[in-house]
Amino acid sequence: MEGEEPIEAEGTEVLEAEPKNILLSLLSQLSLGMDLSRVTLPTFILEPKSFLEKLTDFMTHPDLVLNASSLETPYDRLKALTRWYMSGFYIRPKGVKKPYNPILGEIFRASWDHGDSKSFYVSEQVSHHPPVSAFYGSNRPAGFVLNGSIFFKSKFGGNTVAAILDGHATIYMLNYDETYVLTFPTAYARGILWGTLLMELGGNVSIKCEQSEMRSEIEFKTKGFFGGDYNQVAGKIIHKKKTLYTFNGKWDKQLTGKGHKDKKEEVFWDPYGGMSQSNLKMNVRPISEQEDFESRKLWQGVSKGLIANDQEAATDAKCAIEGAQRQAVKDREEKGIVYEPRYFKLNEEGEWEYKWFDLTKWDAQDCAAKEEYEEDGEIKVRAK
Repeated sequence: MEGEEPIEAEGTEVLEAEPKNILLSLLSQLSLGMDLSRVTLPTFILEPKSFLEKLTDFMTHPDLVLNASSLETPYDRLKALTRWYMSGFYIRPKGVKKPYNPILGEIFRASWDHGDSKSFYVSEQVSHHPPVSAFYGSNRPAGFVLNGSIFFKSKFGGNTVAAILDGHATIYMLNYDETYVLTFPTAYARGILWGTLLMELGGNVSIKCEQSEMRSEIEFKTKGFFGGDYNQVAGKIIHKKKTLYTFNGKWDKQLTGKGHKDKKEEVFWDPYGGMSQSNLKMNVRPISEQEDFESRKLWQGVSKGLIANDQEAATDAKCAIEGAQRQAVKDREEKGIVYEPRYFKLNEEGEWEYKWFDLTKWDAQDCAAKEEYEEDGEIKVRAK
């Protein structure tokens, strides 16, 4: 709006005239509620990483989830898992940037070395229409396995675009025979037509453990039109119907909480307060050793263009990838070939599951004698 004061919030961005005009021209072709999964977006709103890699933001502090798998009580484990879950949201680029939409068959693999064990992550784009990303993580020496999938949907709402992460992840605490099912908030890009571009998270999510009958309920709050603040979140840990712990604050800054028994307030999570090992290195193979469909190699031309602020080069590289994908779809259709994912399959419940899904427990003797490793997307076991 003319004369509108700029919004004072971290992560905001004001577009220059040319990209703003390009975006307005694109949006003029859309209708309210339209699904944007088939809409080609301009490169200047892209973050230089694939959505498959973006999911590893939740493993920026893997020590938090590994710590949860060693705690004695269901309450302590759920509290630690909730802290780990909240640690995945503060990492974001300035303004409104979205990761690349993975193409069918795209893969991303990574690992983290904790010293006494390693965590492995394998992900794959198992469907393109609708877009579904499947992922698996394993550190069985530490008693932790993760399996999940996300159906990414985006909808146009006038001055807002909503990115809906429909799906869930299941965490398996092997040493306690517990499963924790967690869901994800919706991301909103505000200021598409007028005002300042910014990103908000909104909606209600949960982390539920069927075995202990405990759950975390978390509400990501969007700013009201006439008041309130950005990036607010509030949550509680519940056993059956009894609230045991509550927390609130900003999801990109500090969260404080207190137990309902001792009423003592504490810092529940602070990304800048030394609560976790900072910047534990994520190990990814060099691009020279990656397959053509591995995320960083596949999108390297686009990423180089974005980092150099060369939108023309980024756009050319992006169009080449998308054109090759359309041709591959056409070729499969002409030959009657049904695409089959490499690393994931649909299970009897109709959910995507890692083909080498393994919940075998490791005891102290196992941990001393063998180790996990990943080869060609398969997480295997070998003698130390």
